[in-house]
Amino acid sequence: MPDFTELKQRHKAVWASGDYDQIARGIRAVADHVVRSARIRAGERVLDVACGTGNTTLMARARGATVTGLDLTPELLDVARKRAAEAALGDIAWKEGDAEKLPFQDGAFDVVVSSCGLMFAPDQQKVADEVARVTRRGGRIAIQAWTREGGIGRMFKVTNGYFPPPAGVPSPFEWGEETKVKALLGSSFRDHRFERYDCPEFADTPEQIADLFIERYGPTHRVYNALPPEKAAAFRKDLVDLYRGYVTPADGKVRWGREYIITLATRV
Repeated sequence: MPDFTELKQRHKAVWASGDYDQIARGIRAVADHVVRSARIRAGERVLDVACGTGNTTLMARARGATVTGLDLTPELLDVARKRAAEAALGDIAWKEGDAEKLPFQDGAFDVVVSSCGLMFAPDQQKVADEVARVTRRGGRIAIQAWTREGGIGRMFKVTNGYFPPPAGVPSPFEWGEETKVKALLGSSFRDHRFERYDCPEFADTPEQIADLFIERYGPTHRVYNALPPEKAAAFRKDLVDLYRGYVTPADGKVRWGREYIITLATRV
């Protein structure tokens, strides 16, 4: 695989832009689903990879686990630390680091989880190998990813029409496809299970969702602000058109489906 150092620096800038915590707070149901499906128990050592502003990390700690949250973007970790302090969960270990090179010993964790984050690391095989390395034998993983055909996947398709992803970088939505995830995990895991669900975003109008994600969500925020005015307007219109397809006929409001998959498996 090519050297993704420069790309990951751009990723850090993307996720630091906007106000990701406002988006993250709208998907707390996803984190709850991951923690429940992972069957996290008090006393277990848990790693949350690409933890963002801490949704899943905080929920795992609230269950009594000993938790480490790791993310590439220090600005997101600053928000996570503040949230932990506000929730009186100040004993979480927060670590700035790369999912492709986890700074932990072999078998250091009983459970490794990720919500909406690990999927965006460019070298997917390195990530999968690192997750396997730091999960103890008999330990568990719960990795959530948005699906290509779901609402987030469709939004990224619009975004990529204005800023195509770099050549040679696999789609993050491969983590949302069962056969590809199994191939990435290889023989390191057994008893694969997959859970599918939806975390909808509700709004009165398609414009409300478009503006929320343009203002707050790093990937769409950066694209919109990097475009010349006429293209930025066209980008917003394409997003509005996408969300218009989710208008509920009964009341005329928007229910934007954000389908996802959770991969569950046991370390061999």
